[in-house]
Amino acid sequence: MKYFLLCNLWILWCFLHSWLITTRTTLWFKKQLGDKFVFYRICYNLFSLLTVLPLFYWQRTIPGPMVLPLSPFLMLCKYAALIFSVTVIAGSFVSFDIWEFIGIRQTVSGDQQKEKEPVIKKHGFYGIVRHPMYLGGIIFFTASMTHAPLPQFLGYLILAIYMIIGTVREDSRLARELGNVYRNYQKDVPMILPRIRSRKT
Repeated sequence: MKYFLLCNLWILWCFLHSWLITTRTTLWFKKQLGDKFVFYRICYNLFSLLTVLPLFYWQRTIPGPMVLPLSPFLMLCKYAALIFSVTVIAGSFVSFDIWEFIGIRQTVSGDQQKEKEPVIKKHGFYGIVRHPMYLGGIIFFTASMTHAPLPQFLGYLILAIYMIIGTVREDSRLARELGNVYRNYQKDVPMILPRIRSRKT
């Protein structure tokens, strides 16, 4: 019963986390909140954080059998994958304004996001794959699934699937909203798996 409830709570969290940031939802809140919409981003991030932490804590308190146990060597591989995934996620922030991403810049300045000419930044990891942050998340949760009790395995599995679905949906949304600028980016840079090219002299 606890496993069933845990899985449903994770699915609900994923749904809310995605739904609250969709274009239709944000436009509705923007219309309802007016000038106070500048607080939406930071409230969204705080809501996501304050609701996800109890789930992580609760799934660690539920007993369960070990899933996908690893040998000492494979445990080293797991930790290497976790470090790599965190590096990719952290490196992704280099290409954009982290304070705007969190919502602090909008709150402090009091300015709502204005329409800008779409510009694709191909710096760092964004020149290798279009969604490095999602890639880092997928690697992190997939690696975390191994050598973990069943409750944690289920939670990480749901989050890994959510990351994969989120990658596809985000890519479609950006192509729809940014048009040819993003479609050209799609031609040059792969979505999630780095492309191995042989350089010609």
